[in-house]
Amino acid sequence: MEESMDSGITLLRRVKRILRFEGQWKIKCVPRECNLIANQLAKISLSWQTSLQIFEVSLDLVVTVI
Repeated sequence: MEESMDSGITLLRRVKRILRFEGQWKIKCVPRECNLIANQLAKISLSWQTSLQIFEVSLDLVVTVI
């Protein structure tokens, strides 16, 4: 649990750094229902053992949603 908190904090720091270097930016909320692939990948990631996953082929889940 603590490791996921650390990676979350790291992610927030990286996002803040990117936003600081960009001259102008806009954040837009996209409901889960409108971004089914990202939502499904986020759910799957909860069971991953590492924070980085590389796929050689498309997941059946992604192909089905498309």
